[in-house]
Amino acid sequence: MATLSMSPLRISTMVTTCHVGCGIRLSRLFEGLNKWAIPFGYPGEGFLKMEYETKVVGASTRDILTKRKVTEKTFFNQATLVIRKTCAGRGWKEVNIKMFANGGIQMTGVPTAEFSREVIQYVMDQITAKDKEVFTGEPSLQKFRIQLINSDYSINRQIYQDKLHKVLSNVYNLFSSHESTIYQGVNTKYYYNKKGNPLRPGICECKAQCTGQGLGDGEGQCKRITISPFSSGKIIITGAREMDQINEAYEFFNEILKTHQNEILFTPIPVPALVSA
Repeated sequence: MATLSMSPLRISTMVTTCHVGCGIRLSRLFEGLNKWAIPFGYPGEGFLKMEYETKVVGASTRDILTKRKVTEKTFFNQATLVIRKTCAGRGWKEVNIKMFANGGIQMTGVPTAEFSREVIQYVMDQITAKDKEVFTGEPSLQKFRIQLINSDYSINRQIYQDKLHKVLSNVYNLFSSHESTIYQGVNTKYYYNKKGNPLRPGICECKAQCTGQGLGDGEGQCKRITISPFSSGKIIITGAREMDQINEAYEFFNEILKTHQNEILFTPIPVPALVSA
């Protein structure tokens, strides 16, 4: 029988937020982007695209692949900036940045917190160098927060999803659903809380069951994490805000796989070796 092995956990993307410490004149920034935006095929870093109100300048990879230009929903006092930046070990990376007139920033598609900080510092430096009047004051990186971490890994065996779903529900009392016509993974909710019962991991122990939208520490503060195993052996873990939360869910689920592997994992039948005459 093949020995069960797990790949290291891979952080695919993060969502981060921060503030630049002053207001942003979005209309002025958009006017400048008409001059600053780099062509999509330019082999270097720079500002690729900006959406503001119903207007757009430039293009991103998503636009090229989907022939999409402007998002259907636009919000007052908010713009979307797409930049291309070098990410160590990953080459070019496109980052979507939501910028708010009050100085708030939200970034999606960043693989690490360090890279996210690099990106916003790069944006502030580039804008200040080109037109410092875009900012209403001296910009600085403030209130940096990780809001969401998406991760994945894989095992070297296929998973019997129906059997896994029953184990998660009946043995570990976790909220788990498996409706393959709606979602191909086993949708499992793990409630993280530093003050939780170590004998009942992943279960909300709050006096009144909380929403799972907390910080993960204390009464009513559970952080709900989604673990989605697929039949191929790939597992996605999403919804965490801190690496401790991701790592706990990763280790917890791996223990389930090890404990119940004979029941929930497919075991290939070894092919007999041919004996020469």
